[in-house]
Amino acid sequence: MRRLPPPLAILITGLAGATAADIGRMLYQWVTGFPPVNWSITGRWFLMVLQGQPYVTGIGQAPSLPHELLAGHAAYYTISVVFAAVYLTVLKLMKRKPTLWNGLLFGLVTMAFPFLVQMPLMGMGVLASATATPWLIIGRTLVHHSSFGIGLAVGAMVMGVRK
Repeated sequence: MRRLPPPLAILITGLAGATAADIGRMLYQWVTGFPPVNWSITGRWFLMVLQGQPYVTGIGQAPSLPHELLAGHAAYYTISVVFAAVYLTVLKLMKRKPTLWNGLLFGLVTMAFPFLVQMPLMGMGVLASATATPWLIIGRTLVHHSSFGIGLAVGAMVMGVRK
């Protein structure tokens, strides 16, 4: 079997991770009844960052911006592909092949971004501590990122990534 060019392998691996994360989030919503991520809010924040306003005291109360839902989805898939590139680079540098274990571990490490950067800058606090439902948000994020990491590993395995 011919190996795919690295950019295509990264793209497919990232999309596999995002798809697995979406499935994990849907299962979490089904089990808990907790609503899914609002990609409009995420898009609003990313658009505000691009406009030079990274900190918002309350992203939910900030005025809506044109195309924020599209921006939210674009940011989500872009970040998924960037994280896939990091995961595959780490595997290559460490001379490791993808496994469910290292995929899960990588997914858990990626939780640092929403918990320590994105949520605080959106006015939600570290670990969603300034929200009404921090534990449900933490749970959703844990399931989302765990599923994402496992999806990255499966995507990399399917792409034939080797040591």
